[in-house]
Amino acid sequence: MEANDFPVLEPSDLRHSESSGEYILIRGDPVRHIRFGKNARFEISAPGFTRESVDVTVLSPSRKSISYRLLEEGNGNFVLEFTPSDVGTHLVEVLVAGRRLSVVGKVYNATLIRVLDVSPGVIGQTTQFKVDASAAGEGQLEISINDGELPNQVRVLGGGCCLVSFTPEQPKPHGIDIKFNGETIPDCPIIVQVADTRQVAVSLQGLELIPLHQVSRFHIAVDGSSSAELAVSVKGPSGDLPVKVSGSVRSGFTAEFSPREVGPHSITVHHNGIPASGTPFIAKSYDSKRVYVSPVPRGALGRAIQFTVDASAAGEGNLEITIGAKGRNVPTQVHPQGGARFAVSFVPLEPTDHTVVVTFNKQDVPGSPFIASVSADPGQIVVTGPSLGAAPIGKQATFTLNNVHGSLDDVEVTVEGRQTSSSSTYHYRDRRY
Repeated sequence: MEANDFPVLEPSDLRHSESSGEYILIRGDPVRHIRFGKNARFEISAPGFTRESVDVTVLSPSRKSISYRLLEEGNGNFVLEFTPSDVGTHLVEVLVAGRRLSVVGKVYNATLIRVLDVSPGVIGQTTQFKVDASAAGEGQLEISINDGELPNQVRVLGGGCCLVSFTPEQPKPHGIDIKFNGETIPDCPIIVQVADTRQVAVSLQGLELIPLHQVSRFHIAVDGSSSAELAVSVKGPSGDLPVKVSGSVRSGFTAEFSPREVGPHSITVHHNGIPASGTPFIAKSYDSKRVYVSPVPRGALGRAIQFTVDASAAGEGNLEITIGAKGRNVPTQVHPQGGARFAVSFVPLEPTDHTVVVTFNKQDVPGSPFIASVSADPGQIVVTGPSLGAAPIGKQATFTLNNVHGSLDDVEVTVEGRQTSSSSTYHYRDRRY
């Protein structure tokens, strides 16, 4: 975690020097952790030497000299003291009669450790939070949950950060304790509320698509064996909506709201501060009144009739277009134009009014059903009848010819099957065959 590390020799080279039976050393580990803002203390043993023979240099992480105190305790024993003002590696060099001793102090500041993204937990679900020690210096990080009763996993993210996860097993507050170099960081223990969302059941069936300006409702069942605090919220595209909640623990609760604009609405039920299972839930509001159908023109038999449908402002949903005449459905072609816009066409089957029904999420759009008036050309023969679509085997099939001009000899009807074809002339009665 340090940006500026000093070169350090092996302890055997750093701590002592022997000459003429004299033994010089700095007591303790050659590399040690020092708490930021506290007095750092080093004991020096240099038998046979006085204060005037000892020279000390203390360098900060930026390699600047910092002030110190060197106290002589007698018999060649000295105490070196200084107060670090920066987090990071400090180098202490001691010269005794030309002989050099060195020690490294790793200054840390546990108050600079940040615990991030702590959120309430749920029984049986992994709870995670981050620990950022990037500014705290070098040291040992210890993390425990409920005084070590619950195991946790730590994943190093790099840059002095790590991700900690644990899985609660009981619906009670969980305490997070963090120590850095044996020192408890501020605000610990951090309390995480844990809930059992199995105590709450939210019924959201049928709320995938909800109509605009109409009341939508859902039911909340609560296990009354334990205390529970419920909070219900609905957030639309532009903000929170008022929600009316009624009922009791015994009978359950009913929540009601009315969407005010088209678009997604997020429904959340909090149980003791924890989102209940299945929430947040996204309900999509729509408005069938915002579907526009262009005027359906009059048409002629056998010629395609076209119109357009624009559902771009209606929200998400299912658009259905049905065209029929005299109880029969007419084949319809729908061509997407992009942006929830469609071109619709059909070829009339009979010279009669055709009914065009357009629904959005099973609701009629404005103007539906529409009427397309269809007529026949004066010189065009019109063939009608149920047998033109399908007919049972072994039974007589009939159809009618209308608008026929001419004599019986001018009409010939050909019926073709899979294997045979026949031509027949039928009796002429009132210009119908």
